[in-house]
Amino acid sequence: MSDYYHHFLSSMAGVGGQPNANLHEGSPPISQHPSMQMGGPPMSNPYQSLGYFTGFPEPIMFSAPKAQRSRRKSAPGLDHIKHRRTRSGCYTCRSRRVKCDENHPVCERCRKGKRECVYPEPTAPKGSGSVGSTGPSQQTSPSSSHEDDEDDDDFGQDANLDPIMDEDEDEDEPQSATTQLSMPRFPPRRSSTASSYGAQRRATDRRQDSETPSLDGGNKSSSSPPISGATSSGRMPGLPGAVARSDWSKLSHEIQFYLNYFYENMTHYHYCMVSDSDNFFRTALIGAALHDEALLYAVVGFAAYHHSLRNPNGRIKEFLQYYNSSVTLLLAFLKRKETPTATTLLTILQLATIEEYLGDWVNLMGHQRAALEILTQLFTPQSVMQSSASRMMLTWYARFDVFIGIMGSFETSLPREWFTACIDYYDSRAAAEPSSVGWKIEASAARLRFISMEMSLLFGKGARQEVAEEAYVAEHRRLSSALDNWRDSWDPALEDPAYLVTDFPRTHALDPEDIVNPFTPGVLFRPPLFASTMLSCEWHSIALMLESQAIAEASDETRARMMEHAYAICQICETVEFWPLSPGGSLIILHPCLAIAALFVPRDAKHHIWIRKKFALLEGMGYISPLTMRRRMAELFLDESCVRWWLPNDEGFTPILQSIRTLADDRNATAVSSQSDNLRQVRHVFSKMYLGPASRGASD
Repeated sequence: MSDYYHHFLSSMAGVGGQPNANLHEGSPPISQHPSMQMGGPPMSNPYQSLGYFTGFPEPIMFSAPKAQRSRRKSAPGLDHIKHRRTRSGCYTCRSRRVKCDENHPVCERCRKGKRECVYPEPTAPKGSGSVGSTGPSQQTSPSSSHEDDEDDDDFGQDANLDPIMDEDEDEDEPQSATTQLSMPRFPPRRSSTASSYGAQRRATDRRQDSETPSLDGGNKSSSSPPISGATSSGRMPGLPGAVARSDWSKLSHEIQFYLNYFYENMTHYHYCMVSDSDNFFRTALIGAALHDEALLYAVVGFAAYHHSLRNPNGRIKEFLQYYNSSVTLLLAFLKRKETPTATTLLTILQLATIEEYLGDWVNLMGHQRAALEILTQLFTPQSVMQSSASRMMLTWYARFDVFIGIMGSFETSLPREWFTACIDYYDSRAAAEPSSVGWKIEASAARLRFISMEMSLLFGKGARQEVAEEAYVAEHRRLSSALDNWRDSWDPALEDPAYLVTDFPRTHALDPEDIVNPFTPGVLFRPPLFASTMLSCEWHSIALMLESQAIAEASDETRARMMEHAYAICQICETVEFWPLSPGGSLIILHPCLAIAALFVPRDAKHHIWIRKKFALLEGMGYISPLTMRRRMAELFLDESCVRWWLPNDEGFTPILQSIRTLADDRNATAVSSQSDNLRQVRHVFSKMYLGPASRGASD
């Protein structure tokens, strides 16, 4: 793994130098029983970039230069003074990479910024609780001692990010090494329950030397082939199998609670996946997490995040403690120069999903780059298709790759052959099992993803002015035809009218403020064809993006067609919201579609308030709209209050949501002035996109 990701994780976790290796003092408890072994060309649009409207910020990239703030520096000739680093500051200051004065119960920075101030649980004194522990990671070392004398400049070099200052704070204030973010603390576990991360990994590795884990939990004794030689039966060497829920009793009560919450409430739609016919997220992902602490904390943290939003008394502490532990453990693993595995890839993808929910596309791109490196090390375009788990990993990664490519005007990082390999595999499976709707859905989704990938290539070349106008027009026309053919060539089984929702129960009277009728029959397909509804909505949004990128000025016919796409998206979103049998998380996957549709509906108060209600609803589900998006939407709606919250009088803006919003905004508040070269490219994307009848073609 390249060094950039080490520095990137350090900046996220605030770890700076060596991570806290003493997991018993730094991580949430896992086990409570000793028996559990863990192992383009210009267009007319008054806005800079569509990325603003879908949560994609101006890019900071992965190697931001040193801070440009004015800071006090040591006078020449004076000895450099090392500052003592503390690990007892509040979580909020750590995540903002600023020094915490550690005042209790609320530190001064949180008090002035009116933020939730959460401290780690107090730890037992040294020498107590874990005297009998023998795990290697329990050994105190100079790099993990609570009383390190560490140079704060080391942290600054690793972090590559400015501390996020309050408006009333002095920017000249020295930043000491206490800005690091360490893992949250829990009371030390008994020595009999101790199991270090390193010991768990070695135990897992030893088992995998002689066993081939299967996704159904069965392990057949055999010599494991390399991970790239995955088998077509669904078993993937290197990835632990599923663990029965009864075995979770060996975990701590906290971990059990959130794993159960994940199992019972989270779906593949929460991960913006159209389908999951093999139940990957509730079986293989959890099974792998139970053999890898970094992945376990990432999954549990994601569950804790969602649970806190549904809990009237929820606090972000439950989420932060697991998230920080996952990042720190992953960093420690990489610094040990161990070979990345499938669980390493899953950890990075899970962390990337969390960043997406927080609206932090800069951090997400950092994870994406690392995920690509591991994905292409572990697999080839052919071998990745040979197990259901590796196919899901590819789809998980490819979604980020394509979305970032289109929104940021970047060519996708994953080469074309990976996308075509998906199409070939799913086509062959659909042909071999013609009665299987699942394979047909996967084949259709793979084709749409391939078209999206080709769009990103075109937009990237157009943004960099690497394609002649004539060639751009020809490729744009070809892609438009490909999109039409995709929709017209659907297998009849994917739109079987027997599965259309026609008996829609009315749970309330029609709202005069509705722009579509939520009870319209024939909009949704019930399972197993619910995925067809999701694919239809995605197709409308992709067609809308492509139409907006035509060089020629939009004709009245084109504008009418674009508005039809926008209304179709709004209709699907509204119906999914009110259908009582909609799967959990199914609105989350529609968020990017809705954000694009918002640009093409009529500009009037009725449509604006409808869109704003939907954004408020989605944020209440945890999908945070970044500050850049809210500012641009405020311009679109001509209402500055959208920057704070979507609805008047803070309707639905709960205390926990306000805390998460503040955390997300603080993490995303990074200077971009030094990234002008990178910005030139992203600003070409949808730089002058037509926005509907109200557009006057003015430029920002």
